Amino acid sequence: MKKALTAPDIRELVSNWQYLVGCRLEQFGRPEEDKLVLKLRSSKTGTVRLVIDFRGWLYLTKETISTESNKGVFVNSVRKSIKKGRLNSISQLNGDRILCMEFIRGDQTSSLIFELFHKGNAILCQENKISTLMRKQKFRHRSLSSGIEYQPPIGFNPFESNFSDFKKILIESERPLGASLTINCNLGGEISNLICYGLKIDGQSSVIESQIRIIYDRLQEILSDKIRPTIFLDEEGNNFTVSSLNLTNLKAGQEFGTFDEAIEAYLDSMETPVKETIDKDKIREDRQRKAVENYNSKAKEMREYGDFIFSNTDSVRKCIEEGKEEIPIGRTNIKIDLLKSPESNASDFFDKAKEFERKAERTKEILNVKKTKKAKKKKTKTKKLEWFENYRWFITSDNEIAVGGRDARSNEMVVKKYLKKMDRYAHADIHGAPSVVVKNNGLLPSSESMLEASSFSLAYSKAWGARVSSGHSFWVENDKVSKTPNTGEFLAKGSFVIRGKRNWNRNLGVELAIGVIDYEGNEKLMGGPLSALEKHSKKYVSFRPGFVDRKIVAKKLSESFEIDIAEVERLLPSGGFEIKKSLGLEIKLE
Repeated sequence: MKKALTAPDIRELVSNWQYLVGCRLEQFGRPEEDKLVLKLRSSKTGTVRLVIDFRGWLYLTKETISTESNKGVFVNSVRKSIKKGRLNSISQLNGDRILCMEFIRGDQTSSLIFELFHKGNAILCQENKISTLMRKQKFRHRSLSSGIEYQPPIGFNPFESNFSDFKKILIESERPLGASLTINCNLGGEISNLICYGLKIDGQSSVIESQIRIIYDRLQEILSDKIRPTIFLDEEGNNFTVSSLNLTNLKAGQEFGTFDEAIEAYLDSMETPVKETIDKDKIREDRQRKAVENYNSKAKEMREYGDFIFSNTDSVRKCIEEGKEEIPIGRTNIKIDLLKSPESNASDFFDKAKEFERKAERTKEILNVKKTKKAKKKKTKTKKLEWFENYRWFITSDNEIAVGGRDARSNEMVVKKYLKKMDRYAHADIHGAPSVVVKNNGLLPSSESMLEASSFSLAYSKAWGARVSSGHSFWVENDKVSKTPNTGEFLAKGSFVIRGKRNWNRNLGVELAIGVIDYEGNEKLMGGPLSALEKHSKKYVSFRPGFVDRKIVAKKLSESFEIDIAEVERLLPSGGFEIKKSLGLEIKLE
């Protein structure tokens, strides 16, 4: 799976972004530790946001992304220097994974440089000297710190080099052919693999001089063979990489209008690993138990030394008279005080034993006090994250998968990526409702499932926050959903046109149930229609819109289900709550 953009990818992006020249930098922020956002605007382009993800990604989006930042000095320095400035140029430095944006504000020209390798970095330069930077770094051939001249890393530019340069870099490489193309020639793994695949050359073999010409010619063909930006799939049909080049060694998946859209969709599809929560109390208790064992062991050892000395006072006294500071006991030697009698030395060891015993007892008391306090409930951890858990979802009463969007962007993703032939689409007749796709393994979903999907969409709409008791929803076949607007109209992201017959479900009650289900051997917390939870769960709570605050409900459910509160909050619609029904647990909202 692709982990980051390659130099050829960035070259393509930069080529596409030339229309941004002249835009004004409206805002600059660092919403996350490894992410920067530039809000750019002009009368021609409108507002767009350039996302710099230092895990190795760049893309433009029209989605609203926060530019708020609490990351301190670097962001404030950039804002003071170039905010409201105009973009004068945008380029790739030295054919590498480096983006350079030149801004002009007044009579001052500044360059904002983004490096997308190692840990990543952002550098603001004025007159080619580093004014401020996100993080100081020191490499073998260069350093990055304020006040010095900025130097990009020494490397090979595959886009501005001729055959002689290409041949020289390969011949001098000590790596196998595949690694030489990937690293030395700065082409990335995709192009390297495609070259070896097309020419039927083993990537692990050494570089052969007689093959370099055909390798070079094949590279030029690949770089010029561009297609609509595409997400490519692995052998199992999962998203594997994204590119605007024709990767003929991979299976093509969904196509996109722009490379930015393809990258954004690819990143959205990547599963977020579930982080295991560290139980700090358990770690502390384990350490304290080990400390008790250690103290008791030391106490036992000191008593044995004291008993030995008392049992052998004559021999110990002789050692003292002879000036021997150590006496042998079994396989070890112990030190004694030559200024004290054997009895006093033995007493010292007994005192040490008592001190270790007191420490062991105090540590036990601390452990017992902690145990009498209300123990933290162990949170259920999801071992496997299914693809649909990136969205709103539930399993219908007929065991079909219903998946819906959380916002405009995920609504767009759900329909574009998952609405296929034989699937059906549901939506509530109210603003802010999620688009819901129901899938049944290539068969038409049942009418009961579509009724549940209609109810699901209504529950997560603005109806809940408005405390509406009922509403209307509809469902349609997949071919009735279109992204093509009517003449003279505009469709916002996440919106769709329905053409054809709508199957209405009117006066549906606004309600939602939340409970624990078993899905393919994994315990999961699911939010959905009451009928779906009644089928799949033995422990659930059903709600309707009410007046109890969402945070209180989340806390109560977290305690009742013994699940992390963040996981619960993801399932709750915005607004207040009132309990309608429960099974398998007692819960009161006070």
